Amino acid sequence: MIFYSWTALSDANPASGQASVAMGITDDRGRAMRAGEETLDSGRALLVIIEAVRPAMAARTLAPCYVSTGVGWRGRRNGSGEVAWERFFMRVDPADTFPAWVPGRMGP
Repeated sequence: MIFYSWTALSDANPASGQASVAMGITDDRGRAMRAGEETLDSGRALLVIIEAVRPAMAARTLAPCYVSTGVGWRGRRNGSGEVAWERFFMRVDPADTFPAWVPGRMGP
């Protein structure tokens, strides 16, 4: 089963270490996009990142968690004020401090 984790950031550069202003998880990508768009509409966020995740268990503790599938979407306001979503793929490597994002050419 796939879930969609969304995080709204106040800084357009996710690597800057800015804290998130809102986040959530849902089983519907459209719902995640609408929640992210509401946060962008409020002016509290400049960027929303949605990641497709799957349920898992942490190796050492067996605690439930979510693991990235490597597919995500970035949402930002465009020049006309609407939210534009860009699909991306990332290398999922636990040794990385921050995942490497690779823009995708497919639509949302």
